[in-house]
Amino acid sequence: MRPRIDLTLLLAVTLGAPRLEGQGRDVELLVGRWYRGNQSTTYELRTSHGLAAQALIHDSLGRRRAFYGAGWELHALRRRATLGPYAIAGVALGLSTDTANQSLAALWSVGAGVEWRPMSWVAFGVEARYRFQDVGPRGFWRASPGSREGVSGAVGLSLTIGTGGRGRRASRPPPPEVPQTITGNAAGIVQTALDVLGTPYEWGGTAENGFDCSGLIQYAYARHGIRLPRMSRDQATAGQMVTPVLEALRPGDILLFAARPNGGVSHVGMYVGEQTFIHSSSTGVKLSRLEVQDPDGAWWVSRWVGARRIVE
Repeated sequence: MRPRIDLTLLLAVTLGAPRLEGQGRDVELLVGRWYRGNQSTTYELRTSHGLAAQALIHDSLGRRRAFYGAGWELHALRRRATLGPYAIAGVALGLSTDTANQSLAALWSVGAGVEWRPMSWVAFGVEARYRFQDVGPRGFWRASPGSREGVSGAVGLSLTIGTGGRGRRASRPPPPEVPQTITGNAAGIVQTALDVLGTPYEWGGTAENGFDCSGLIQYAYARHGIRLPRMSRDQATAGQMVTPVLEALRPGDILLFAARPNGGVSHVGMYVGEQTFIHSSSTGVKLSRLEVQDPDGAWWVSRWVGARRIVE
């Protein structure tokens, strides 16, 4: 069977794989070369859910050597910019052939690439990976003398299909905006917090060069002469308890969040009005919604466990 037929089979198997209902995914095809004595042409078809099918074929002078397999790959830093780098690592299990011999094998890989996404539903990329094929499989720590290894390079095309593509992104609510009017006795405190929107996140930060979540709350109140505890778990006991429903909130109330159900308070924010709160997350000081129709907001609503009022 020639490599062209192998690629056709690979496309048919991967595109025929089941897809989770209601979710879109990226389907990516890469073609490349495995160097350093392996001299194999590489074909890979993978999805954004981590599934990948691979074929590495060396057919020089009629001496057939190949790997066919499927596995799981982890990507990091993808879809963060129109043009940007990403990291990738994975393992595939399958069949290794060498002329007349056939054996089970594991193919490990780790590497990096650069992706250009001119539109939300299409991307082009190049990547380089270190590949290690272990016949057995035995694992990196017990590699056999005949294990194949080396650097590979590939170019790829990625397409977004299903409801996760253009339609889902078009229906996403716009980013939250600062309320036009901030009312209540804590309006000045809220405005102090809003004045540092965009400040980077810094673990332990309590000043304008960087804040963590409780540092932002402590800073905003301190600028108005009100001292609060430093840690979020201690701020969770400050002031008066407020029923955690939107109708009961006032601007300036401290919102309490827990990472796990029935877990302790691990994050705090400040309500600014109109179902919106300000907080310092891993991406810096930002606004988020308490609204289940908003993807980001639904995440916070599910973890909202309480509220405290410092200024009546």
